[in-house]
Amino acid sequence: MPYPESVVTARLAVGALLSALLGFACGPNEPEQNTEPPAPMTIDPATGAPSQVANPWKNAGCELVTDAEVIRLFGIDAKKYAFNAKTLPDRGFCLRYWMKPDWKEIESANEKPGATYREFKNTLVTQVLDYRRDLVARQQFDLLRNEQRSTYEEDVTGLGEDALWSTSTTSLVIKKGHLLVKITLDYTVSPHDNLPLTKKVAELALKKMR
Repeated sequence: MPYPESVVTARLAVGALLSALLGFACGPNEPEQNTEPPAPMTIDPATGAPSQVANPWKNAGCELVTDAEVIRLFGIDAKKYAFNAKTLPDRGFCLRYWMKPDWKEIESANEKPGATYREFKNTLVTQVLDYRRDLVARQQFDLLRNEQRSTYEEDVTGLGEDALWSTSTTSLVIKKGHLLVKITLDYTVSPHDNLPLTKKVAELALKKMR
């Protein structure tokens, strides 16, 4: 039988926090968020340019793409589908989740013996990974392209300075200066079909990062 809505909501909250704490936004072999206190900005004597830049999104992960923008983009009835958001301090991280329209049917099917589990909620994760220097961010991005090409198999044009898509993790990584923006979306039945909507989320984020 489908779970009561209160039980489902509780399961969502617990699952969301566990996913975040276990690195839902960053796989075990991917670059990790720099959580050390920001280093003082210094000037490169060769170029006169700042060699270290602050991360304005460190504690504003859910402002990079706002709740209102997500609700509008996906056409969500926030109350009906229990739209919610979670953030983590000092990590530029935001997790949003909401029920699928047929979540009750999915939950009922999941309870049947031998059933293949289907997720009953949609999830959107945005995270800003701060490498403090443009060169370091480029090196980390190139590691994904060169050493994890089987995962990040698709180059994406027209976003930031460079972008890669992973169908297996439904994640888009974009280089923007000293930052990498990672967007993970689990919304469509076919994993690759998440890409067009993920690109729209990225466009909203990048407008704020100019």
